[in-house]
Amino acid sequence: MPIKILHTADLHIGDKRYGRFDPERSINTRLDDQLRSLLRLVEIARDEQIDAAVVVGDIYHGRSPNAAEEDVFAEFISGLAETGAHIFVIEGNHERATIPGKASPLTHIATLRFPNFHHISEPKVITVETKHGKLAVAGMPWPLRRELIEDGFLAKGESPIPEIWDAFIGKISDRLAEGIPSDSKAIFAGHLWVSNVMGIAAKKMRGEPICRPETVARPPFDYVALGHIHKHQALWDDPPVVYSGSIERTDFSEADIPKGAVITELGETTRWKFIRTPARRFIDLEMNLSGMSDPIEAAAVKLANRELEGAIVRLTVTQVKGDRTFDARHLRPKFPELYYLRVSRIELSEERTEFAIRTYSPLEALSEYIDRSETLKPDKEELMELAKSLAEEICE
Repeated sequence: MPIKILHTADLHIGDKRYGRFDPERSINTRLDDQLRSLLRLVEIARDEQIDAAVVVGDIYHGRSPNAAEEDVFAEFISGLAETGAHIFVIEGNHERATIPGKASPLTHIATLRFPNFHHISEPKVITVETKHGKLAVAGMPWPLRRELIEDGFLAKGESPIPEIWDAFIGKISDRLAEGIPSDSKAIFAGHLWVSNVMGIAAKKMRGEPICRPETVARPPFDYVALGHIHKHQALWDDPPVVYSGSIERTDFSEADIPKGAVITELGETTRWKFIRTPARRFIDLEMNLSGMSDPIEAAAVKLANRELEGAIVRLTVTQVKGDRTFDARHLRPKFPELYYLRVSRIELSEERTEFAIRTYSPLEALSEYIDRSETLKPDKEELMELAKSLAEEICE
């Protein structure tokens, strides 16, 4: 029988965005969403009869969770512990202390002494016996800039570039690989960027821990479990390099992204599947209400045709100058089934400027670009000749 693992990450317990304050319980209602998805993971763990659960960082949204948030995580860990599975929790950038010796918000769980609970705050290998064989987990918490300096990869005052991070992560990966017993299945579990991640602007990665997939996708690891990116995706085939994604949506950039976790089977080959959690829906809508005598009623008619129950909705309204002001306070009571409504209004001038659309060939576009550059314009003839030669070579 294969060893079964639940791989999850980026729980962000305590993220309050788009929630409401519940005065009776003194909590933000988004905490209920997070607990609902976590309890679904416990159900998945029971149904799949997992041997281990790996939680790869960003458990909390803030570095100082309150008691209610700690209770939610404790309930999740308690549910997993009842399955008899080993539980590995790796610190992400929301938990790992940047100052040496400072306590992590995860240490309170370790003091509860749940059976088979393993807290990984520094890179290390933990090997356990599961009911289906020996499993080694090589855990890498969110790497810190000070570690680059301490290890001689970076001088004080310098900013790390991707190549430095890759070399540093590679060194740790080598060390962790050496600690894997030859008779065990093994996974690498890290909270970090991998360079071929999809859908992320390169500027967001600037200066942050990043490596090539092949830096961690290497023997003896049978599977690479990643956290930090909220979009579930697989980046490498052998061994599989997989981001589980987050369990709940955090903003409208994730409106169309499925949320869930991964079940991985380590047998003769490695197999995995994505299972969705009941994440709250985010719906992004736009309406042009220009010239409407009753914009609230017009918006209500259009919204009535949408399935909005329990959704977080962002509505962008376009009007022209002189239109009746769109007051969202009059719209919200018409849709009590909505969980949250945010309205923004864009006002356009009454005067509409006509404009023509022109298409350019690559050479025409270059020519116009050079004409607008005082630096390049003196060399236009030579630059255009070089461009024409390059275009001809490409066509050949």
